[in-house]
Order: sequence, then C-alpha cells, then structure tokens
Amino acid sequence: MRRSFIPVLVLLFLLLAVSAGVLWEKARSQAGAEVGSTATTESRMAEAVTTESAASTAQTTTSMQIPAPVTASADPAHYRRAYLLRLDGGTLSLENTEDIEGDFAQRRGKAQEWSGMLRCRLISEDGQVLSEELLPAPDHLCTVLDSRDGTPKPVSYIVPGPVLFQLRLPRLAAASRLDITRIISPGALARDMPVGSISLH
Repeated sequence: MRRSFIPVLVLLFLLLAVSAGVLWEKARSQAGAEVGSTATTESRMAEAVTTESAASTAQTTTSMQIPAPVTASADPAHYRRAYLLRLDGGTLSLENTEDIEGDFAQRRGKAQEWSGMLRCRLISEDGQVLSEELLPAPDHLCTVLDSRDGTPKPVSYIVPGPVLFQLRLPRLAAASRLDITRIISPGALARDMPVGSISLH
C-alpha cells in the first residue's frame, strides 16, 4: 500500500505561504519605518532651514539701524533745524526739534526790524553769532497807536496764555545755544530785552 504525499505537500505549501506572509509583512513594516524616518529627517531639515531663515531675518533687522540725525553743519539752502518753542509770559522753553529738508530761499537784503519782534540767534561756545532770524512777536495779538499822552505810541495787545511758535535755523554743528531777545527799539541792539536762552547740548 502506497503512502500518500498529498498531506505532506499541503503542509509544505501552507508553511511556505505562512513564511512568505511573514516576510512580506516584515518588509512592509521596514519600508514604512524608512518612509517615516525620511519624513522625520525632511521635517527636521525644514525646521532647521526655517530657524536659520528666521535668525537671518532677525540679524538683518537688527543690523538695519535708524540713521542718526545729522550733527555736522549742512547747507542752509537745503537743510534746516526746526525748533518748536513755548512762550508763557516771560518763560521760554523748548518743546521739540526736528531736522527738515527743502528749498529754503535766502533772504535778499537785511530784514526789517519792528518793535516787539523776536531776535533769534545761534551762538557758539565762544560767544560768536552763527546765525540770526527775526520773527514777528507770536504773543502779540495786534499793535495800535495810542495817543493818550499826546504823541502816538505803538501799543501791543498780548495774547492770553502760553503760545507755541516754530523757528527754522541753519543746522550748524558749532551752535551751542539759542538766544532769543525782544526788539524794543529797531536798530538799537543794545536795548533788546532778553526773552530766554536754550542750551543745544
């Protein structure tokens, strides 16, 4: 009586199928792990590039500084310094300064002096007059002639409360202070009444 090899063959086939399934599953899990590793590596590389880009941007932003205001003397026809001043009774104070650019026409001839006007001068440390401007009195409302004493005399009515006014002078590095006086008699500089002196350093 012959032995049948069919059960043995079926058993071998089943073993081969199980082995193939196990090997295929193992290969698939390894491939998944490699894909995950590649994705993680790419993610880390992207994070590194982003961090480096952010650091570069931060460094660029830090290195871009706002330019400092010009302290050297500049062409007065194109560069001036505007002073915002406050006059409250007999007290003069500086509110703000700002460097401005534009086309500033030079005055032709000597400015006319009138009683009550302000004489504004930039003075150096050794007392030299570097620049001078005349301003209409910002605290005077109007001037009228009063003839109560027989001879008409100009009388100025004062604006109540503090007054803000702007003064534009050349941008000079040697300027040490700003002196402002009030003209009492036109052409008589020695009679000017001091209003205030502001240090520029």
